[in-house]
Amino acid sequence: MEMTKEEYKSFWNKIIYFVDDFRREPVEDKLREVNIENQMAAAFYAAVVEVLAKEKKMPVPKWVYHEKYYLKEPAFPGPLKGEYRILMMLETPLAFKTRNIFVGANILSRC
Repeated sequence: MEMTKEEYKSFWNKIIYFVDDFRREPVEDKLREVNIENQMAAAFYAAVVEVLAKEKKMPVPKWVYHEKYYLKEPAFPGPLKGEYRILMMLETPLAFKTRNIFVGANILSRC
């Protein structure tokens, strides 16, 4: 389930591109299911799709609620450890938290 630093960086770059592209042109077809081998990355992607659909007041695709997109063990993407993880557990958006993925409140914010 864990990703190497290189895998994480590559996955994160794809997520950022996807989020930016969708926000520029919010089309339901872009919220399609894709094959992602890493279970944590797949669950993360499903959470992103759920957040984006709700953000744009679009129907959330049913595939994001499939059990394979929910982790049994907590996951903390990225290098944070210790007390930072406690903060992540407190401020994680619901779409991620329900999938047992803990990230910052502004995970999809772009400055």
